Amino acid sequence: MNISARGVAVFCGVILGGFGLLGLLVTPGSLGERNFLLASWLPPITLFPAAALAAALTPEAPRSIGGQSAVIWPAYAGLMLYAIVTGHRWYGASHGTHENLTGLVMMLVIAVHAVVFLVGGGVLALFSKTRPAGFQIWLAYPVLLGLWVIGGFL
Repeated sequence: MNISARGVAVFCGVILGGFGLLGLLVTPGSLGERNFLLASWLPPITLFPAAALAAALTPEAPRSIGGQSAVIWPAYAGLMLYAIVTGHRWYGASHGTHENLTGLVMMLVIAVHAVVFLVGGGVLALFSKTRPAGFQIWLAYPVLLGLWVIGGFL
């Protein structure tokens, strides 16, 4: 069985988008929201780089930034939905009460994402075979962060 880079991107995009949609169903201030927030830091760290790496390692995928983006656009779509919803949830939870540490945890999550996306993308950019994945990961972090902020304002 052969799994294509587009197939990996669709899978990753569906999981990211599904996680975002799940966040829309969670009641604010509930135990479900706390669990959602605890689980929300990991999906973009694992899924988007997996899609970018699959596209970079596929010989049929174009090596240009635009060509790679055309292959992994489903992962970008899922990342966008994920970022807007989780940004809204994190921002809402961090401004609920002054006693909780949610705002600090939110900053820690942003820092972890920055390290993984920027450093991980840098490591992948060092090697010619994985360089397109590194560039896609670098492009995805501003998308993630920007839409996270936009989600916070919604």
